[in-house]
Amino acid sequence: MRRLRTVADAGPTVCSATRGDGQPCRAAATRSGLCMAHDPALREKAQEARRAGGYNSARAARLGKLVPPRLMAVYDTLELALGQVYRGEIDPRVATAMASLAGAMVRVLTSGELEARVRALEERQPPATNGRRWR
Repeated sequence: MRRLRTVADAGPTVCSATRGDGQPCRAAATRSGLCMAHDPALREKAQEARRAGGYNSARAARLGKLVPPRLMAVYDTLELALGQVYRGEIDPRVATAMASLAGAMVRVLTSGELEARVRALEERQPPATNGRRWR
């Protein structure tokens, strides 16, 4: 007759390793009884996960999710100009003019997008009755 496995037979659910500060590791254990960070067989996978986490939390990655794609080129150009000013490769007045023009571009794009959104809302509005436009 086969015996059913119990939770006690499954092994530890937390890592059996000790952290650098001497405290027991409390991360979830894999089948080896060690967490992803402490298991030598998973070292490469753990490093990839740390790199991916660092990349996804980077300012540029967050910016890419917030800024419309059309404005990313403007941001990239201004970021490049900032570095050039810092290194003394371009005159700060040139970068100031670039930033001013970029601001104007953003305002034009923003107002254009806002106009398109208002137009789409107006098109969804049912026809006016009695000379009134809104209900």
